[in-house]
Amino acid sequence: MELILHKSYEKAVCGIKLLCDMVQMGKDLTLIVRDNKCAHIGCTVLSLARPSLTGRGVSTTTSVLNCMGHKDDVIARRFAEAAAVKARATVVCTCGVHIDSITEKQIHLVLEACEELLSMVLEDIEAPMTADSDNNGGRI
Repeated sequence: MELILHKSYEKAVCGIKLLCDMVQMGKDLTLIVRDNKCAHIGCTVLSLARPSLTGRGVSTTTSVLNCMGHKDDVIARRFAEAAAVKARATVVCTCGVHIDSITEKQIHLVLEACEELLSMVLEDIEAPMTADSDNNGGRI
């Protein structure tokens, strides 16, 4: 039986805690981004890593399923695409963050905190080794 790894991250902002759970499923990942007060499903994003169409580096093909009236796609897409590129894998991110009567300044602060949270997540994702490495594309 394959071991499924699970890690959790958090970042405080605007009176809430932003939380991210990362579940490794083989070489793929599932991310759940939410707050500690009003978690919900606002958006689900699926990103698949692929060679860039420019011929340089890695990019993604991304599909977005957004609930009507929700803006969680901005966060979910950022997390899914960044993680897919780093892991060179398929990533699903489901996101639901809510702050009542949020202001423009609070939106900016939440997005900044999400970037910090994403940095923590990306630090723990093991990038595949390059094809010319000793491990022939294995994971570090």
